[in-house]
Amino acid sequence: MEDDPPVAPPPPPPRPARKPRRKLGLLARLAVLGFIATVVVPVLWVLIYGVIEAPGTLLMAQRAAQGEEVRRHAVPLKRISPHLVRAVIAAEDAKFCAHQGFDVEAIQQAAKYNERAEKRGSSRRRGASTISQQTAKNLFLWPQRSWLRKGLEVYFTALIEMFWSKRRIMEAYLNAAEWGDGVFGAEAAARARFGKSASELTANEAARLAAVLPSPNKWNPVRPGRYVSRRVGAIQANMSIIRAESLASCVLGEEKGAPRPAKRRQTAPVELPELPPPPPELAPPEEGAPLDATAPPPEGETTDTSPLDDPVFEDVTPETAQPPVGDPSVADSPPVQTPPT
Repeated sequence: MEDDPPVAPPPPPPRPARKPRRKLGLLARLAVLGFIATVVVPVLWVLIYGVIEAPGTLLMAQRAAQGEEVRRHAVPLKRISPHLVRAVIAAEDAKFCAHQGFDVEAIQQAAKYNERAEKRGSSRRRGASTISQQTAKNLFLWPQRSWLRKGLEVYFTALIEMFWSKRRIMEAYLNAAEWGDGVFGAEAAARARFGKSASELTANEAARLAAVLPSPNKWNPVRPGRYVSRRVGAIQANMSIIRAESLASCVLGEEKGAPRPAKRRQTAPVELPELPPPPPELAPPEEGAPLDATAPPPEGETTDTSPLDDPVFEDVTPETAQPPVGDPSVADSPPVQTPPT
């Protein structure tokens, strides 16, 4: 009997057809990258700057590119005079300790003002940026105005309010703020303008520095003119209220020796008197705009270009710059001399 021929093994089952790569995989990768770029990186950036000082800002780089010598010396908040903390709150953001990054009422008022100004054909605009918003802009963004920058500013403001204390926000703000001529930060400003450290600033000197923050390259804290002098006097008066009402307690804590306000039931946050508005010819330039694009200051506003390292003061009108009588928060302010007639 002949052997049966070997039976061939059955053919392997056909492989399933390779499915075409779905677009879903690409979308998933893009979503992951978007999450990293918009959430992970900004949060890590904010957390790092919450512990260490920013090595620099885009505005500092812009000033250096314009040929200015950038001077900055970051110091901890404990080495900055409490007078300057009260002064910048009085000048820039009276509700700093009360809001969560945004002053909604100020934003609404600014929107109404700007709408009326536009109808009148006026180019003047009013801003409502808080110290938190200015800190976010200074540390993480660029100075020129745009809707993109404003949107990112809102985002970074929310992040620093979420992860930082108010004390850290104030510290970062005072170490990054521009005080003109390539001078950044409270320590460099105090040395350049008054020849002393930021911890030694008097109430009057702190008010002078805070008074020029809206336009530090145009207004002079050392030799102030009429408008800046009036602004200094108003800021000093508001500093008294801030100290008495503990409106800087989120940064300075409960201050010892502060005059206690009369006992009364608080029904609303304390409203500080408004600072004198600048006349049109003194309106600060737009952010990033060259100074020669604005009108020259009128008589009374100095345009002196001599070095500011020499702390020489111009006599100012006593009734506008004299500290309030009996205010212990400004007791160390230098007396104001009446110019000879």
